[in-house]
Order: sequence, then structure tokens, then C-alpha cells
Amino acid sequence: MPRIVRVCAAIVILALTFGAGRWAYGQAPQFPSPQPDPAAPVISGNDVGFRVDRQESERLGRLTGTWVVRINGQWVEPAASLRSRPLGTR
Repeated sequence: MPRIVRVCAAIVILALTFGAGRWAYGQAPQFPSPQPDPAAPVISGNDVGFRVDRQESERLGRLTGTWVVRINGQWVEPAASLRSRPLGTR
């Protein structure tokens, strides 16, 4: 086979592979949703709670969700901040 035919065949195969991957990615549901469900139940104490993600809970068969805190009557998902300390300090 001439070299140009092999190069063209390789390009076609790569294009089909990437195209099929993009199509499959577009068909898959995108979880978790970027906005929390306002009707999602919150299992809570006074100011700390757990917002239940119904879709994941139903799909996996176990309780899933995110930790939330109450600020001015609204449930807000906190952002985690990691701080490092030297090993020699207390």
C-alpha cells in the first residue's frame, strides 16, 4: 500500500474514534448538576446540615449529598480550605 493511503486511513480512523467519543460524551447525563436542587431535603442540626442528592441516592442505593451550613437562613455549601503547617509546630 502506498504511504499516502496509510496516512489517510490513519487520519480517518482517528477522526472516527474522536468523533464517536465526543458523541458518547454528549449522550451521557452530566452529574452532579452545577446548581443544587432548591427542593432537596436537608438533614440538619441548628446550623450544619447535609443536603441529599436524590438522583445519586436513587442510582447508588445509598445516601449521597453535600455538607451545608446555614447563613442568614440560607443553606450554603462551604468551600474547603487546606492549610499546611510545618511538622514541628503544635
